[in-house]
Amino acid sequence: PAVSHLASQGDPMSRVIVVGSVNQDVTVKVERHPLPGETLTGNGLSYRLGGKGANQAAAAAHAGVETAFVGAIGADSTGDALRDELAMHGVNVEHLATVDTTSGSAFITVAANGENAIVLDPGANGQVASGALDAITDLDSSDVVVLQGELPLEVNIRSIKIAAKVNARVVWNPAPAISLSDIDLTAVTVLVVNETEAGIALDVKGPEGIEAALEAAERLRALGPTAVLITLGEKGGVWADGTSNGHFPATKPSRVVDTTGAGDATVGVLSAALAKGYSFPDAVAEGLKAGSAAVENEGAAASYSVITPLA
Repeated sequence: PAVSHLASQGDPMSRVIVVGSVNQDVTVKVERHPLPGETLTGNGLSYRLGGKGANQAAAAAHAGVETAFVGAIGADSTGDALRDELAMHGVNVEHLATVDTTSGSAFITVAANGENAIVLDPGANGQVASGALDAITDLDSSDVVVLQGELPLEVNIRSIKIAAKVNARVVWNPAPAISLSDIDLTAVTVLVVNETEAGIALDVKGPEGIEAALEAAERLRALGPTAVLITLGEKGGVWADGTSNGHFPATKPSRVVDTTGAGDATVGVLSAALAKGYSFPDAVAEGLKAGSAAVENEGAAASYSVITPLA
């Protein structure tokens, strides 16, 4: 297993540095998701900041930790708007590059029960350089580097290696899911996946139930990461860190309006809690609490006003 430290001593200079995707979320509400070949009438069209990387960065910033974003937007008016909105969430966008293409986009339908379906067009996200994290020249062991799966895989692999050189902690949320059986995860501090992603990562059927998820978490740890969190939606999440494991039930939201970005809220706040010096189980608990709260409002990053700064 990796020797990377799970939590620092609460260094006030600890940062969350997200290397990730930023999209414009084009969202429309529907009574239910359309069947193949079917046309439905929706309502409530909106354009908001999205992308798993941008969402996680916004969540970490709302949790009260200095947060920087490394990624790319297109040379278009959408890119300008995305940069401004990300900055409005308190994220440092100094290392958000502009490339000669369109900005990333996500097309989202949200059903009456709050469930969403998403189609992505990577746009500028597909042109992020593999060594993009090198732009953070003062990266050190107090930092938490956060990665997802919406950038080219080589960007994440290279970022993990760059972080390992200074013993920075790495939180990787490989979503959309990929098989991890042939990837060296020993420099990953925390691997975060949901049930479906856990199955794909292990090349097996996703776990069903708490006990099966705990077993899957231990199997994922055997691939190299120091710790693992498997999120279980309304059932909360299970975790394993080599010395212990456990299950945290989800905090019941007062209402379910939109599940878009709930998982990203969990990852962002978990990462912020690690930067603050929280133990891994306590960081998991804070992350899951944020994820549950985020479903009570519309949008992804737009719903993170419910996230309050960590102590």
